[in-house]
Amino acid sequence: MQTLDNGPAAQRPEALTSVAVLGGGLAGMAAAWRLVNAGYRVTLVERRPYLGGRAYSFVDRETGQEIDNGQHVFLGCCDAYRRFLDEIGSLELTSRQKRLHVEVRAPSGARGILSGLPLPAPFHLLPSLLRYPHVSIGERLRAIPALLLMWLERKRDRPALRRQSFHHWLRSHWQSERAIDAFWNLLIIPALNDSAEEVSASAGFMLFQEALLRDRNGGNIGFAQAGLSAIMGDAVRERLTGAGADVLLDRTADALVVEDGRVTGVRFTDGETLPVDACVSALPPDVLLRLLPEEVREHPAFAPAATHTWSPIVNLHVWYDRQIAEFEFLAFVDSPVQWVFNRTAIAGLEGPGQYITVSLSGAWEFWPMSKEALREKFIPELARLFPAAKDAEITRFVIVKEQRATFRSLPDAADNRLPSATPLPNLFLAGDWTDTGWPATMESAVRSGNIAAEAVGRNADVRDSSMSC
Repeated sequence: MQTLDNGPAAQRPEALTSVAVLGGGLAGMAAAWRLVNAGYRVTLVERRPYLGGRAYSFVDRETGQEIDNGQHVFLGCCDAYRRFLDEIGSLELTSRQKRLHVEVRAPSGARGILSGLPLPAPFHLLPSLLRYPHVSIGERLRAIPALLLMWLERKRDRPALRRQSFHHWLRSHWQSERAIDAFWNLLIIPALNDSAEEVSASAGFMLFQEALLRDRNGGNIGFAQAGLSAIMGDAVRERLTGAGADVLLDRTADALVVEDGRVTGVRFTDGETLPVDACVSALPPDVLLRLLPEEVREHPAFAPAATHTWSPIVNLHVWYDRQIAEFEFLAFVDSPVQWVFNRTAIAGLEGPGQYITVSLSGAWEFWPMSKEALREKFIPELARLFPAAKDAEITRFVIVKEQRATFRSLPDAADNRLPSATPLPNLFLAGDWTDTGWPATMESAVRSGNIAAEAVGRNADVRDSSMSC
């Protein structure tokens, strides 16, 4: 079997090994893409009528505009995700900053900029940090040695950092509660979908190292200018089928058929069984466990899959009858509003109205609230933040909630992330929750699919290998 080199599908060998990829989210799409280009006969199975998983879009019935289920962004450090988009022909449908520039506002009217200069990392951040108005000058100065300690750390996954919260580490390194709220959580909450009080210090170190401290372009923010389904799910489906893969939508796997210590098939809820030589599960951990036979599910290697907990995201989509402000995206402190994206500008929509999205990460408080309650809470707040909104009419208000948006990067949670290889030698795991070294992001999902495809390639003789469970 040829190695995974992303060569053209037309060069596939005649004798192919069939691989079923279960789950049509980013991890499954990335694994299927790698495998089909390496010469495998791939069947991608998704229970919903579209690909994309937790990154998809739909057409709003009233406005006719495409709505993303959430405002997904990527950073300059997300190499695997950007490479994946480039390979499927969708990178041109995104936009990414050439240099980090984030405007941070407060209801008081104070405005600050976090930006990078053409200096070596991490010193590119220093000038804007020293001018950052939302914390005191003393708090700005005390942030510098903390950042330098993170920059110097070479073992961010060591037990001492995995077992304590990032908040605990920050407090023990001269950071005030105000600095944590108005500076550190500004990145932690949207990136890790949890607060510094909850995530591990290891996860916090990873985020700041990769995004801000190791490469001056690592934190450059990018986002889709077209709908998420257009740049990912639809694009991948077209390219996979063009390369000879089978994409089965609206098909739900009911069980993995395991015989003599290896997966021999995928049984669907309609009773049909798909014979396979290998299988990549890009499913959530609880779904994976339900598909495994009881004797396999009870193997100690699978036990951590049952221990993950999840954090919600709530997105507010608001249409005004006029422009309320000129911006691309903004971050806020001292407000329940976290990040606001101007979809009219980002997607190049025509006026005279303005369509914005409000992204609320770690949205424990807001997840249970009704649409009416969310409207009552946030519309006055948006008018406080954008004075022109006071006189504007709201023509449409849509809420999109993801209860299980991401797994939580809690202290010691990294111990629950499974490797791609499993006790069954022809079953491989993918998903942002697996052991990629990255938090629950699109980057982690793509990396996991790549890792799983490479694992299939390393175990090319999957038809003859077996392992007892």
